[in-house]
Amino acid sequence: MKLLDRYIFKKFFSAFWVILTIFILVFIVIHLVDNMSNFKKHHLSFQQVFNYYCVLVLYLVNLIAPLIVFATTIWCTTRLVKRSEIIALLSGGISLHRIIRPYIIIACLLTGANFYLTGWLLANVNKARVRFETEYLDLGMGSLHESDYIQLKVGTDQYLHIGKYHGYNNTGYDISLDTFNHNMLIERLSAEKMEWNGKDQTWIVRSWQKRIFFPRHEEVIKGDHLTISLAVHPEDFSINPNLKDGLTLPELATHIQKLIYKGSATVRFFIAEQHIRCMAPFAIFILIVLGFLVALHKPRGGVGGRITLGIILGCFYIVLFLSAKIVAETQSEHPLLDIWLPNIIFSILCIIFYRLLSK
Repeated sequence: MKLLDRYIFKKFFSAFWVILTIFILVFIVIHLVDNMSNFKKHHLSFQQVFNYYCVLVLYLVNLIAPLIVFATTIWCTTRLVKRSEIIALLSGGISLHRIIRPYIIIACLLTGANFYLTGWLLANVNKARVRFETEYLDLGMGSLHESDYIQLKVGTDQYLHIGKYHGYNNTGYDISLDTFNHNMLIERLSAEKMEWNGKDQTWIVRSWQKRIFFPRHEEVIKGDHLTISLAVHPEDFSINPNLKDGLTLPELATHIQKLIYKGSATVRFFIAEQHIRCMAPFAIFILIVLGFLVALHKPRGGVGGRITLGIILGCFYIVLFLSAKIVAETQSEHPLLDIWLPNIIFSILCIIFYRLLSK
């Protein structure tokens, strides 16, 4: 490694750890104050709270890495420009491509580390975090307290239709269970209500009617209540937004296939997470390049103008990312494009800033 590379590495990572440490400390203080009542309510020991924050810090570092890297790149490069070190390098015959090379190396290292952490290593760590938040902070399972219509595939040729479902008591209303054979409806079980029996892990349907279809006639059977076993659990009607954080990339892909098979509407949350796992590491690479170009740009206001421009771009990226995430998790038909849209836009910005810089 050349002297220039070692020098920029030292400047970059020293600033990176300072910015990251300040952000983490501020976040922990705010989070601790906000959740102190929950810790006291559950009589948690210092060790339990300390272990939780150790896990939370790892999750948070990985989550905010792209923006911290962006801020670090602007700060580090701006200081080099202010001290005329970039001009000295260029005057000494060193090209701009050679100056940016250590930034590219840093971007590749951080991109690979982020992809490995997000895809595999942090999955087990996040399981402990999700378990703690679900049990003590009420941040885990977010039930669909009232859903107007749900359709699930509960067997090879069985489909369950629920007109309205209440998550707080695991009860569905206006039930219809259709059984097919070679794409022909052969049986339909209708009921006014369906309740979950947690003891036997079965469902109880009340005021039910079963219609059995034959080639030339049909048979109707009625009853007050009936116990049935279905390949569906109350959790299938709930959304746990944190469950996806505890899955590795292979586990996430398997879970998505399971939800697709059942026809669960919650699959969109996991598909969005799968795309985010692949998008976020590349965001680090793009933001480092853009941060370098922004810091070399000469807007009005000098150094303050560069930092202000960096803050504006950082906020713009956050808004784009959150908007894309919300759209992908709700009604998007192209979640891959929506999730990658911030990276696409910022890649275009990199090209624009490079063209302006070359002029």
